[in-house]
Amino acid sequence: MPSSKPGRSTSKNRVANKRPTDPIDLLVHEQGLRIKDVYLDKSLDLLLLVLNNGQVVRSNISDHDRLRGASEPQLAKWELIAGGTGLSWPKLDEDLSLRGFIQAASVRNVIRSLAGPGPKV
Repeated sequence: MPSSKPGRSTSKNRVANKRPTDPIDLLVHEQGLRIKDVYLDKSLDLLLLVLNNGQVVRSNISDHDRLRGASEPQLAKWELIAGGTGLSWPKLDEDLSLRGFIQAASVRNVIRSLAGPGPKV
């Protein structure tokens, strides 16, 4: 039912000014974690994100379909987007988020720790 007062919502599900509770959202939105720089090496299949807190997040170029087929000059034409919370290759039509990089790195670390000694995953 619409509100009788213009500009007012009667929805019971609406939450205003909700703070993020997800640990990655807290890092990015509350603590201001951002991508500071990016290093790519296609021959090593390596994409490194240097973050504004000094940490490095590693990814493989081959994990990203549009980057996998790109040349070194195309890979070098990246730009930071969304205030440093994303990475874009406009000519390749590829946008990747800091959130996605952190999630993927977290999963790799957990799998590595659960696998125990032996061949690395």
